[in-house]
Amino acid sequence: MKQSINWKKLATWFVILLPVLLLIDIGFDALKGPIKWDEIWAMKNLFFKVAAALVGAYFISTFNSEPKKDDGR
Repeated sequence: MKQSINWKKLATWFVILLPVLLLIDIGFDALKGPIKWDEIWAMKNLFFKVAAALVGAYFISTFNSEPKKDDGR
């Protein structure tokens, strides 16, 4: 059985989660000391934030969705 993805929900939650993750990162950096903006906007750092937002949005979009019927073809 395949899990159906609600694409509208996936896009919506991705747009919500990405800024939230950025704000959390800025908050943790502010607690540690001065905010280093070059590290926050570094490509490696942003890659992992985008990946985490996509994974989180995927799980939210497939949670409690009706599984697709596999007709065996």
